[in-house]
Amino acid sequence: MDQSPISGMQDSRRNLFLAIITVWYLIIWMKIGFHISKHKGFDAALRYAKRLGCDVVQIFLKNPRSWTEKSFKTEDIEAFKRLSNKIPVFAHLSYLPNLARIDIDERNIKGFLHEATLCRELGIRAMVVHCGSREDRTEGIKMVATAINEVIKVSDILILIENSSGQGNSIGKDISELLKIYALIARKGYVSLCLDTAHIFQAGYDIRIKKVWDNLITEIDMLFGKEKIGLIHLNDSKTGLGTRIDRHWHIGRGQIGLFAFREILNDKRIAHIPCIMETPDMGKMDKENMKTVRSLISPLISGSLRER
Repeated sequence: MDQSPISGMQDSRRNLFLAIITVWYLIIWMKIGFHISKHKGFDAALRYAKRLGCDVVQIFLKNPRSWTEKSFKTEDIEAFKRLSNKIPVFAHLSYLPNLARIDIDERNIKGFLHEATLCRELGIRAMVVHCGSREDRTEGIKMVATAINEVIKVSDILILIENSSGQGNSIGKDISELLKIYALIARKGYVSLCLDTAHIFQAGYDIRIKKVWDNLITEIDMLFGKEKIGLIHLNDSKTGLGTRIDRHWHIGRGQIGLFAFREILNDKRIAHIPCIMETPDMGKMDKENMKTVRSLISPLISGSLRER
């Protein structure tokens, strides 16, 4: 039976209403921000975050390329409160601690424990960690879980395990390895995942294809449980699919591309998950990346991921 003009008009209005509601939902709930520097202090970090329009930020707690421990003065803690009262803050473990080798060099676990202590001092509730690297992957996975268990035994912060690109002997390149780590965690309520889009792509998941992205999120929900993605690192990739070379790039200007990011950003399953960009610090590119991402948060934009 042919659809009447009135019925067709009602369907159009309903579809428009649903689209408007979806846009509103995504704009209200999706939190977008950057990894920002605190080397000029937390007040300067807050001013920069505000200029960019950040809803959320990520920081290193100390010099990420040094083993030297950090101590915060009272004025530092007060300045951090001014930042965190305005914008939610995630911490990122510095580069040097290799959680997959805590049995080989004690600095790896000491550094991790130290930065967990800094989180507690500042009142930060969550810290992103890389798994590290080790040639013996079975032992590496075991040591990553041991390190996380040591920290959550003495701390109540949420540890966010970040997937890796698979470069070298890095641990956590796929869901299987992340699940093996998670299976060894004693207090699973204190551990979730941080998904890095560049690393996913570099490790061989072609998230430019809608079905691949959809299956990835579904698999995580099935294996880890709902609400186990605590943060997304929203990065394009300078390197190609499956290269296992970790190079972040600007949103839409890398190998992943705008179409894929539009689909990811409009996936209602992750609309409540904060997204942090870790794109290269080049001139005014932070502003450009934020402008690009904001422009993609709308299901009204035409086009779709390439179907294969």
